Amino acid sequence: MRIHMMAVGGTGMGALAGLLKAQGHEVSGCDTALYPPMSDYLVRYGIKSAQGFAPGHLSPPPDLVVIGNAVHKDNPEAVACIENGVPYLSMAEAIGRFAIGRRESLVVAGTHGKTTTTALCGHLMKEAGLDPAMVVGGIAKNSDSSFLFGKGQWAVLEGDEYETAFFDKGPKFLHYSPTILILNNIEMDHLDNFKDQRQLEQAFVRLFGVVREGGTIIAGTESEPVARLLQFAGRKSDSFGLEGGEEWSASTVCPSPEGTRFTLLRKGVEAGEFLSPLWGEHNLRNVVAALAACITAGTPVHKLQEALPRFAGVKRRQEVVYRDGSRFVIDDFAHHPTAISETLKALRQGFPSLKIAACFEPRSYTCQTSLHQERFASSFALADEIILGPFTPSEKIPVGERLDLDKIVEELRASGKKTGRAYSYDECLAMAYRAAEAGTVVAFFSSGAYGSLPGKLALKLGEKQG
Repeated sequence: MRIHMMAVGGTGMGALAGLLKAQGHEVSGCDTALYPPMSDYLVRYGIKSAQGFAPGHLSPPPDLVVIGNAVHKDNPEAVACIENGVPYLSMAEAIGRFAIGRRESLVVAGTHGKTTTTALCGHLMKEAGLDPAMVVGGIAKNSDSSFLFGKGQWAVLEGDEYETAFFDKGPKFLHYSPTILILNNIEMDHLDNFKDQRQLEQAFVRLFGVVREGGTIIAGTESEPVARLLQFAGRKSDSFGLEGGEEWSASTVCPSPEGTRFTLLRKGVEAGEFLSPLWGEHNLRNVVAALAACITAGTPVHKLQEALPRFAGVKRRQEVVYRDGSRFVIDDFAHHPTAISETLKALRQGFPSLKIAACFEPRSYTCQTSLHQERFASSFALADEIILGPFTPSEKIPVGERLDLDKIVEELRASGKKTGRAYSYDECLAMAYRAAEAGTVVAFFSSGAYGSLPGKLALKLGEKQG
């Protein structure tokens, strides 16, 4: 089948494109801008991609067009596709058709931790011999790709609550029919999609309704909205968390330079001892949820014990892009106050004796609004030095509803934190380079590429070291 992908440069669309190519389809794509790492992966997958959108991309007509949610209804290529009667699907519909099909699906949803938990579930099932398919919104480092082309009975999917497409305003995850659903947590996000917390929570209640009969919800009940909404689930549910009263939990937790050792508990009974290569309580919750889901799917515990230490993580999730023994550069996707705070806690565990310099770019629509204005300053409590910016707010956000970055700088300085404000990527790079003295971890936080600054700083430090 000849399949054309509109907005192929997104992580989810790129993953689906790779999976379709691996299945034997002829795949092409286009996007407004194609940049690393996804542009490099599309080349590696053998997918021809064009920059920009044009009706000519549909000549001769493909058998199917997959339209990503970054495409608007007035897009000339999308208009031509519909007017000329070319068959089309949303990305979520295509995942349901080509990745799930007749398989069982393990879907990971929630505000935080989706990508890491999805990649971990895929890794654990693959290492245990279950041969899963997987589509994840990031690059899983074990496979160095954002998909797995397995032929087993399970499909492992990242379940995004964001709208499906301009012709389908429902959340993407409603198309995935989970047999097992991991719901990590719920916090307000995506103000460009949900007007308030109530509307966001309604999306997750709708997700409960598409869980298959006889399916199981693995629920992070330390998140108050998750615990409250479970009454509407109508499906079997098991809780997970670290407080100790959940069906799935962890005890004898011991962080070390090699990761985190712990004992997995199932209803208070020891299910096995594990070594996770990840640091931080948020990652331990992700690991507990993944183990619970894999065991529920029938994976033997001893195979999970063998596989977990070999999990290499996901690019841009606490990814070390440079190290020379006394200095480290970290690239991380965190952009929500909770994610920034939890990641800094994890870095404190992993690098207890080093100074931490945190660089933050408000990139996503929601974090450019004033929604989290009062929380951002405190989210950097564990950093020794903070560099904020650059910041160019979306013109769609009214002036009075935009994040006030200068106010956050003032709050941090008033609390005694060394804080800088960068107005360009070059200025931020210079400030980060000055901060990167011996015994320092420089961590970059952004939902975008942050001007490729993590890699640029790594190059400058490498040149200095010769």
